[in-house]
Amino acid sequence: MAQGTATPGNSWPPEFRLDRTRILNLLTGKSFYSDPSAALREAILNAIDAVFRRRKVDPALDPLVTVTFDRQTLTLSVDDNGIGMNQDDVVGLFTTVGASLAQVEENPASVGEFGIGVISYFMAGEQFVLQTDSGDSSPIGLQFTKEMLAGNRAIELTPQRTSQGTTVVIHVRDKDTFDLLVDMFPYWCRDVTVLTAHLEPDGKPLQQGGAPRFERFQPPQEPKWVENAHLAPVSDPTGWNSMTGRSTISVLYRGVFVQECQLPGLWGIQGSIDVDPKHFEPRLNRESFIGERFESNVISFMQSCHPRILELLVEQLGDALERGVLDEWTTGRWANLWLSVPRTQPYAAATRAWDSQFRTVPAFELADMGNRWRAVSLEEIKRRSGRVYVAPLADERATDIVQEAVRFLRNAGKTVIRGIRHDQSWMRYAAPVYGTTADLIWNVFAEELPTLVTVANEAEGILGAIESVSPLFTGPPRVDLVRLGPDSQPAIGLDGRLLINIDHEAGKALVRDALEVNKGPLSLVESAARHAHQQTMHVVRVVRGMPREAEVFGPVRRQYVEKLLS
Repeated sequence: MAQGTATPGNSWPPEFRLDRTRILNLLTGKSFYSDPSAALREAILNAIDAVFRRRKVDPALDPLVTVTFDRQTLTLSVDDNGIGMNQDDVVGLFTTVGASLAQVEENPASVGEFGIGVISYFMAGEQFVLQTDSGDSSPIGLQFTKEMLAGNRAIELTPQRTSQGTTVVIHVRDKDTFDLLVDMFPYWCRDVTVLTAHLEPDGKPLQQGGAPRFERFQPPQEPKWVENAHLAPVSDPTGWNSMTGRSTISVLYRGVFVQECQLPGLWGIQGSIDVDPKHFEPRLNRESFIGERFESNVISFMQSCHPRILELLVEQLGDALERGVLDEWTTGRWANLWLSVPRTQPYAAATRAWDSQFRTVPAFELADMGNRWRAVSLEEIKRRSGRVYVAPLADERATDIVQEAVRFLRNAGKTVIRGIRHDQSWMRYAAPVYGTTADLIWNVFAEELPTLVTVANEAEGILGAIESVSPLFTGPPRVDLVRLGPDSQPAIGLDGRLLINIDHEAGKALVRDALEVNKGPLSLVESAARHAHQQTMHVVRVVRGMPREAEVFGPVRRQYVEKLLS
């Protein structure tokens, strides 16, 4: 065929040809909706829309939506006493994909523009029946089949309605789909105040999923797009254990679930909000909202609620503490929670409440005898007299000098504490104000405590003040014999002093070698390489600055030192 010649039967230039049947089947398939239960949600939302549209013109109306699952006939019926429809409404709403009564209303109050309409009913069945009465025209009865997606017409039925409203009966495809619809009813219907539901043939009432009522929390002034807010602090200790530092709330339309919304950094919240869908742009399948505007609006509202939520949460934590519910919590877990409390002005009251409660919570560690650390509270630290020494964190690589200063202070009965780092494995989405509880003490509670001293900054001075049992070499620098306990290092080199710990066997060996060789301080280097190789550089650093002339021991001096070692 010559280039530029169209195939017979095709037009040129080319044009789009839409396969209407395939497109409509796509819109009613699993690739578009999450599962067939979307038909249930759609039918209920349409009924809610209808009753509230009628009440807009008839405020005395008592809205009612009744959902009936019939296991014998495999049908789902949704009946309402709403606005109803005339022929023009049915033609416009049911035969134009994406159309809705909301599009032709002035200042609409319906959810109609929230989705693509009733073709989702074909997700659950091959046909459905419509019975409707608008109150100002003849009632209508119609049967819609899936063949209509290929262009077939609806089938007229004898009208059954005797009062204003609409009834939709979906003939469910099979038993499995029917069971799915029943199971998903409480998932979609959380808190629809105008709705009742039951299962036939035994008339068993079906309970909605529930949007729990919380009496203690009153949200701040709600924006117009928030129709209801059922929010509270997480009250179940199991929920506290699984907190990630963000919350998840359910977003509803007049009690019907639409989607979940993640709230990064806003931890400890549970519940749901009902929103006006006209304030946001919905997705075509009505299963969520589009764009950053929705998320930013929801997060902004929840940010205004979060300070009060945290106030109530710490009260519940206090109650749980008294009951012993949280006895198994680790020091790290308490520290993580406390460090995650925001300290900006909106949280001032919440911060005071948390600080008050956590004064008695073990969120710090105290150096104990035997190189052990035990959990302590702020109040216990405050009760201790004298200076409070703040040691490096457990996971920090402290120098030998700093570690030895901590040991000395601990063995001397001084108050040595260390903080706990915020752990990203729990509350990982919370942004801590302070990285450790030691930072918290310095920045928030320093004025309440005795003088705080950072061991890392003062280690040389702390060790330099250790009293000598006896000088070994007079220096300068001096080599002093000290008693630091068997768990301290055998030798510690400071800028102007070498300490040899004669409570340590290796320290004693250094002294015995020095006495036996009797060639002055330089002999300590070779001895350290044999008995305390990890401290060799400490020894070298000090003795290399000492006089080259050997300082030898006389008989009396030797006898005195040997007695110290015995």
